[in-house]
Amino acid sequence: MTREHGGAVDEDAASAFLLDLAKALHLAYQPSLLVEARVRRVAKAWGLDVQVFTLQSLAMTEVVSSRRPHVVFERLPFTPHWNLGRAAELLRLADAISEGRVRLPEARAELDRILTPHALYPEWLVFVAYGVYGAAVAARVGGAWWEMLAAFFVGLSAGVIHFGTLNSHRVDLQKSFLAAFLGTLVALGLTLLLPPFNAVRALFGGVTLLVPAMVVTLGSLELALEAVEAGLSRLMYGLLRFLMLGVGIAAAGTLWRFGGPLPPHFEQHALPLLLTFIVVAVGGVALSVCMSGRPRDAAWIVGGVLLAYGTQELTKMLLGHRGSPLVSAFVLGVAGLLYGRGRDRMPMTVIMPGMLQLAPGFIGTEAIVALLGAGAAGAEDARLFNVLLVALQLVLGLMFATVVVPPRDLVDRGAPQSPPARP
Repeated sequence: MTREHGGAVDEDAASAFLLDLAKALHLAYQPSLLVEARVRRVAKAWGLDVQVFTLQSLAMTEVVSSRRPHVVFERLPFTPHWNLGRAAELLRLADAISEGRVRLPEARAELDRILTPHALYPEWLVFVAYGVYGAAVAARVGGAWWEMLAAFFVGLSAGVIHFGTLNSHRVDLQKSFLAAFLGTLVALGLTLLLPPFNAVRALFGGVTLLVPAMVVTLGSLELALEAVEAGLSRLMYGLLRFLMLGVGIAAAGTLWRFGGPLPPHFEQHALPLLLTFIVVAVGGVALSVCMSGRPRDAAWIVGGVLLAYGTQELTKMLLGHRGSPLVSAFVLGVAGLLYGRGRDRMPMTVIMPGMLQLAPGFIGTEAIVALLGAGAAGAEDARLFNVLLVALQLVLGLMFATVVVPPRDLVDRGAPQSPPARP
């Protein structure tokens, strides 16, 4: 039992810290199983037994005590922004506590420092990075130069709304609607100024970081791993954000029709594969800025992006059409888990950027745009149900990867523990 300066156990302070740690890890897009395992490990290092429960909008901890239970819970906002740098710092702190190197007062001070808002990159650079990544995605999904240019401006406007309003978590759904609405109007407006281009591909490229495909994938993964409560709420919230994007796109299309018809579908020839590969690499650099990744992790983020894209293109050559998201996710998962075996490394640094290249967002966006009658001739195949099928393949690929390379974060194999640190 842990004591401070020989006095009684400060279980209230420990309980409050464990709840804040669980909340921070959950908001950093960590799967619920990882959050629970990390928090239990931290509590064990301090001689405490804790039960952890997280949902999309709730975190709860119970410190088991011989005197009285300490149950605390807190409602969570939904943050749509991935902050890889913050997530890495949180996991490093949890590791240091588990290894007995950090006491409670030090841990509290460090957690407060990590959670204090601080910009890793200038705001203007993040906005530009949104545009650059949008242009790269437009090329990745078959667009050419004009699609890339349009996607840059759509991404720039979406970045101003998405990243520039992070201080307000209560209007996330409204931001999804507003960004999709404004982005669609920008894409449609550019059809009057630029030579003919595929507005659908430009639109998806620009709003791709608003598409909650990773939320859907994480929710599906939690369901597959029997974290039903967490997975179901995350999945439903992700689907709700899909619908808000659809409402924004549909509203912009309806408004546009008051002034004239929607632009006709235009099928552009894609860039050569090698050139697209280079553009995707540049997009990976921009993505590391969008996701607040540490500069030293930029090369690994780009590597994850290129690995996922290259594997998917290879499976397309072998299997045709959309290739095999399952195989691509498996290869990416193995690479990310191997990377995460190193000290001070987080598997999601490689996996999350790579998954964005595989995520089923473009299928969902095609389905939404098809409702406007502006999609491709084969848009009837772009059903929202296909989004879930692709997400399931991604989940299965990651699950098979964990069989080959067991993640050290999710499984406590009974390794000897360091002597507990005094809180």
